[in-house]
Amino acid sequence: MQLPKSRRRQKLREKKCQYPGCGKIFFGIHISKYCPEHRQDRYRIRKRTKPEDVNIKNQTFKHNYTEVVTMVMNCALEGCDHQFEVKIYPRQYIYPKYCPEHRNEYKRVRHLQVIGREDLIEQMKLEGESFELESAITTGAHSEDLDVIEDVA
Repeated sequence: MQLPKSRRRQKLREKKCQYPGCGKIFFGIHISKYCPEHRQDRYRIRKRTKPEDVNIKNQTFKHNYTEVVTMVMNCALEGCDHQFEVKIYPRQYIYPKYCPEHRNEYKRVRHLQVIGREDLIEQMKLEGESFELESAITTGAHSEDLDVIEDVA
């Protein structure tokens, strides 16, 4: 079977411009939504999201070191006394806030549930951290149940 070498031309139809407040009638192919004037780049509606705050999950450490330095930092999570090492690099100011055991949001929430600090979980929600451990909070799971779950895992 031989295939045609040229493509079929698309039919021009009478269309109505979809730009808010325009409604002009123009000729375009089946997929075109806007008149030639509103196809220009300056009329494009751009939705920009706000950049997330880096200090929610990380910490800013201002320094003027010129070489790589290893530093011992404390975990910022309530009730965690772990210390961890961080390499401080020149011209880099954002470093981890939590120890390796609590860098995961799920593990931070579990830790706060075990020590019984539900108020801090609510505070984390308000600051913008998102996590998927809603069921244990809303069902009112007791700390004994949480320990059993932790022993199984």
